[in-house]
Amino acid sequence: MKTFPNPTKENISISINNFNGNIQTEVFDFIGNRLQVTNETTISLRDYSKGIYILKVAYGNRVEEVKVIKE
Repeated sequence: MKTFPNPTKENISISINNFNGNIQTEVFDFIGNRLQVTNETTISLRDYSKGIYILKVAYGNRVEEVKVIKE
């Protein structure tokens, strides 16, 4: 799984090789508050302040977490 660009100023995109099914992404702030849940592969962080966010991406039978920096 790739997320890009990271760091980002606004949008973050998620790319999963060889997977065409549904994905669900939860966005958390650094202290664990869930900010949004989406099935989109491009997520806007525009309305959030600068800092570190955690994306929890569920697809197939896997869940991956990645840190994203918003500048």
